Amino acid sequence: MVLSLYAKGLTTGEISAHFAEIYGASVSTETVSRITDRVLEEMAAWQNRPLDEVYAAIFIDAIVVKVRDGQVANRPIYAAIGVTLEGEKDILGLWAGTGGEGAKFWMSVLTDIKNRGVKDTFFLVCDGLKGLPEVVTNVWPLTTVQTCIIHYADLRIMPMWPRDPLRCRGLVLARSA
Repeated sequence: MVLSLYAKGLTTGEISAHFAEIYGASVSTETVSRITDRVLEEMAAWQNRPLDEVYAAIFIDAIVVKVRDGQVANRPIYAAIGVTLEGEKDILGLWAGTGGEGAKFWMSVLTDIKNRGVKDTFFLVCDGLKGLPEVVTNVWPLTTVQTCIIHYADLRIMPMWPRDPLRCRGLVLARSA
């Protein structure tokens, strides 16, 4: 409950007052601070943990969320999800941006991932953001950059398979005319 109220932007004093008013419980502001500080420490440890040296694929994208920091504002949250060589998904990190999604910020994110131990990834799947393929090549020169199918504005220009059917896990996929 403390974390939920804190995430909604309430101060430690407001959280303490809420517990007194709603539950008749006395929770000091110091206790609330200790709880939130502990979670922040664990989050920092998770965000700085070492990562695998190689990933089969890394998916990156940003989502815009409303954040209260004095006032409510739209801010991008940059997410990176890796697929290990064993096929397991691993959230590599989440980063809060200040403006719109941009290649410059992605450069700092990918550099952070590399500094945490990722030496290479076979594929990096992303949207069609201008400058992003060059950023990826600067960080991991041998990585293949693949635009996510969801981000193709016009599916008619999406790269397709060869004209011959392609077998994939028992399915026959063919290029539509």
